[in-house]
Amino acid sequence: MDADPAVLVPALLQAAGISPSEEEVAVMIAEFPSRAAAIESLYAVAEARYEEPDLVFRATL
Repeated sequence: MDADPAVLVPALLQAAGISPSEEEVAVMIAEFPSRAAAIESLYAVAEARYEEPDLVFRATL
């Protein structure tokens, strides 16, 4: 992601209506690049892109 975490994280928190402490925001900003990369890696396996996980519960009556 090309966005600056120092801008993006506070904007996302504000949009969500969340008001964490300054220390918590600083940690979120610092960890944002690695978390964003981890999320992107979930989509890296092209063969699994449209598959459902095994842990899908379907209640049928």
